[in-house]
Amino acid sequence: MSLSQEQVAGVMAAMDTYASAYKKGDIRAMAAVFSPEICGFGSGPDEIIRDHAGFIRQIRRDMEQATVNDVEFSATTIHGDGRVAWVMTNCTMTYTVFGSGKQTLQGRSTMVLKNTGSRWRIEQIHFSMPYGGQTTGQSFPGA
Repeated sequence: MSLSQEQVAGVMAAMDTYASAYKKGDIRAMAAVFSPEICGFGSGPDEIIRDHAGFIRQIRRDMEQATVNDVEFSATTIHGDGRVAWVMTNCTMTYTVFGSGKQTLQGRSTMVLKNTGSRWRIEQIHFSMPYGGQTTGQSFPGA
């Protein structure tokens, strides 16, 4: 199944809104682009999102611990059926932890978005970083 160019543009617009709101520290804008039923995982062992309130708590924690300078999606693949879209993308986040210099996370993200009829909302998100103990060509660490 494939999405129309207009639908792909709508999904990208939702992702851009997410990235822009994160950089601005705009919790209200982030809350609006994520579904009330949002769930997912962040890169930290305790970053498990089960609902919108949990998502807002996580974003507030992020913003208390660092300033997000940039969020960039690349090598993005988008598929869907018009009602739902699924996204696979590389995600680079540049941030500043208070009292130190800029740092960068190179991660990967998957998202599921739902078309509400007027816009796309993120229903599920997963952000992770490749395991450093596993080299290219290995399926398992130590293999």
